[in-house]
Amino acid sequence: MTQNASETGSERTLGTIVKELTEDITTLFRSEIALLKLEVKDTVTKLGGGIGLFAGALCAALLALAFLFVTILLVLIRLGIPAWLSALIVTVVLLATAGVMAWMGKKKFAAVQFVPSKSIESIRTDIESIKADIEQAARSKY
Repeated sequence: MTQNASETGSERTLGTIVKELTEDITTLFRSEIALLKLEVKDTVTKLGGGIGLFAGALCAALLALAFLFVTILLVLIRLGIPAWLSALIVTVVLLATAGVMAWMGKKKFAAVQFVPSKSIESIRTDIESIKADIEQAARSKY
């Protein structure tokens, strides 16, 4: 808080107190907004990891599906195993792989909090503190 050299704590006028309170509130809310920006940036960064895993799962599933079908079909023809059975086995394995990667991406998403709880709690505390200060100033006036 700023204070003139000629004013002490008991000699401050209501106007001075309101002016100081306004300046402090402005500074406080600017700090809260900066904290909120940091929390949102952190959340978006964490979401990027989950999105990357989902994209990787899709890409891997499509590429693997194409290459493995060709390879397995050629091997099965050579081994004498029916082609339809080998294609079914490969499809199940590929879908299981894609499912595991999607589950890992979902797990990443679930770990991220979409609500900036620290900022909200801090703002609530600040509001309660401001209310208490205003009530105290009003009581000391009378």
